[in-house]
Amino acid sequence: MSSFRPLYAAPISDAIAAGDLDELKKLKAEAEAHLQQYGDLQTLLAALKVEIAKAEKSS
Repeated sequence: MSSFRPLYAAPISDAIAAGDLDELKKLKAEAEAHLQQYGDLQTLLAALKVEIAKAEKSS
């Protein structure tokens, strides 16, 4: 991958709408690499929310 681009919904949705197979494959590879490097952000965010709620209750 020569340049970084955030994998927000817009680039993925745009690629799906355009039906560009090469772009879809490129985005899939980028998303898989991101998950491998950084992990599942959605799961980590859920864990953060739980910890914040716990901390707020005890303060």
